[in-house]
Amino acid sequence: MTDKAFAATGISASYGHLILILAERPGLSQNDLSKLINVKASTMTRFIDKLEQQDLVERKHEGRTTSVFLTENGEKMKPVIMSALRSLYEDYCEVFGKEFAEKLTADIHSANMKIME
Repeated sequence: MTDKAFAATGISASYGHLILILAERPGLSQNDLSKLINVKASTMTRFIDKLEQQDLVERKHEGRTTSVFLTENGEKMKPVIMSALRSLYEDYCEVFGKEFAEKLTADIHSANMKIME
């Protein structure tokens, strides 16, 4: 379901999640990002490399710290990603029923907010 919903974005849901995090909290370090989405630093480096190659994010270096920001193209991806998420939600509603899908969405949102605290 997720792959189908995100096909139009040209990126995976994981990359979409990362872009939405950076839209909310620009300038996070790669280390902070890897902690937020619970991946190893080397995996985050690969994620950032891929998004940088697609001109969706850029790294800014200050001393030993590398901060990550969305590019203009990355900013333009936000509505595309949100559209994919709406499509995914509609698919969930069809499969699980609206009541369960609403609860699932609320629970996922709540979990993401706790992670980002």
